[in-house]
Amino acid sequence: MTEVKPQLGVILCDLDSYPVDYVECLTPDAPGISDNPVGFFENPASWQGLPVAYAVARGARVEPLVNGEPEAVEAFWAASEKLAHCPLVITDCGFFFYARKDMRQTANVITSGLDLLPVASIMTKRDIGILTVSEVLAAKLLGDHVLSSRIVIAGMEGEPGWATMLTNDHALGNGWDQPMLKEGVASVVKREFGPGGRFANIGVLVLECTLLPEFRQEIRKYTNVPILDVASFALNALGKGFDAVSADPVAPAPATLSQ
Repeated sequence: MTEVKPQLGVILCDLDSYPVDYVECLTPDAPGISDNPVGFFENPASWQGLPVAYAVARGARVEPLVNGEPEAVEAFWAASEKLAHCPLVITDCGFFFYARKDMRQTANVITSGLDLLPVASIMTKRDIGILTVSEVLAAKLLGDHVLSSRIVIAGMEGEPGWATMLTNDHALGNGWDQPMLKEGVASVVKREFGPGGRFANIGVLVLECTLLPEFRQEIRKYTNVPILDVASFALNALGKGFDAVSADPVAPAPATLSQ
């Protein structure tokens, strides 16, 4: 019997460097829609063997998304229709969460890590931390959220390279590299989980920015609270998930499990 490999759909923000509006990457070594490295959603090798279909939401850039501009919202819905054949669709920007205000129902789409806030709320009675690319924009987006009184936000925009991610293109070499981004994550989480930090008393951390899941191991160094993000959700929903660890009872157990 041929192994079933469900296809993940990914809606992409409108960036200048994307040459096409739609592409399917059926193998991990298929050419991506950009040259960004593994860890970025637009690189098919980031998805651990899952076939991926990408649809660019033309007209949906970061600021228009957060402002709820009609063109950006409609671009989201148009892209989601192109990916209707995928059993699960995610986006490459947490600010697509604005589409939830539209009240139209998505059949197969998780718009953002912020969609996991209700899950976070039942996991803890404490505050919920959100690590985001922009504290100002996230606060604007979540100001009227039903959980707003429990939400604590910290942003990455003050760290080197991270502000580039809010521009109309973040192609590789445009003022950042992965070590720079990782160093910024370490700086913020060390401060915010430390004494007097905004995350010192949270019970769950939600990652809004889709660039953050690749740095989960770095974040884990500074906290023992559960971490929720849309990439891990997708990989567990469609990929091997927990049973990626051998179930053979005679096989040696791994020394550690990755976070």
